[in-house]
Amino acid sequence: MKHKCIVALLLLVPAICFAGSCKTSESINLEPYAADIGASQITFLVWSASNNHCHFINKPGLTQRHAPYSSFKIPHSLIALETGAVKSMDERIEWDAVKYPAKSFWPETWKQSHTLVSAFKHSAVWYYKALVPGIKPAEYKKWLSAFHYGNQTFTPGSDEFWLNNELQISPQEQVEFIACLLKNRCGITARHLAAFESAALQETKHGLSLYAKTGAGPIDPNNFDGAFEGWYVGYIKSDGGKSIAAFALYMEAKNFSALKDARKALSLRLLEDVGLWDNKQ
Repeated sequence: MKHKCIVALLLLVPAICFAGSCKTSESINLEPYAADIGASQITFLVWSASNNHCHFINKPGLTQRHAPYSSFKIPHSLIALETGAVKSMDERIEWDAVKYPAKSFWPETWKQSHTLVSAFKHSAVWYYKALVPGIKPAEYKKWLSAFHYGNQTFTPGSDEFWLNNELQISPQEQVEFIACLLKNRCGITARHLAAFESAALQETKHGLSLYAKTGAGPIDPNNFDGAFEGWYVGYIKSDGGKSIAAFALYMEAKNFSALKDARKALSLRLLEDVGLWDNKQ
């Protein structure tokens, strides 16, 4: 890795080398995004599959770990499929309002029964809590290790370990996990990855497909009206299935409203500006 950094410098490429997939990297100028970012704090990393080159915002933040929140629905869905906790993406679980009572911040879309497809699309937390008893702790341990997923920490039987800061992951680790899926499926069968992508597809543009998941939670777990942190994590493929990019955006904002739509909008603008979400691939 040291020699590759030296070569990049000799070639006058503005580069910073990171461990893993990023062989060369460069910082993104924040000035054009100042109005979009405002008072929020942003960390961003995108890896290009074609040349292992990365673009980033906030280098120190790339290795800082945070709770994944609902971005964990990406690995969680895959683990559920691989372990047989669900037989397919269409497996329906009836909402038990006694076991999973609705909270004040729940959207109406959560207050109903779901399949894995609809639970992913609507980010229904209770559905994923309901998966936990069907996945043995040894299986969680196995797959978190295979994915090199952050600190890989969880309490066996807990149905909140991805929400309560027990399990934590950095933006760089998020991208490494997604890159692993794109390179060799990271141990996931082709059938299950394809099934997952049927739910994870966000939109298409100029022959490219975007697969992603949001995640968010209050920085003070007792204050849902205060500052929030959140994610937009995913990847891009061509219509032919060629891997284009893996990315992760982490944001801290004054409240959930300032975070909710800004995560995706800013991610797409950054991806387009670095040439990974357009019609030039």
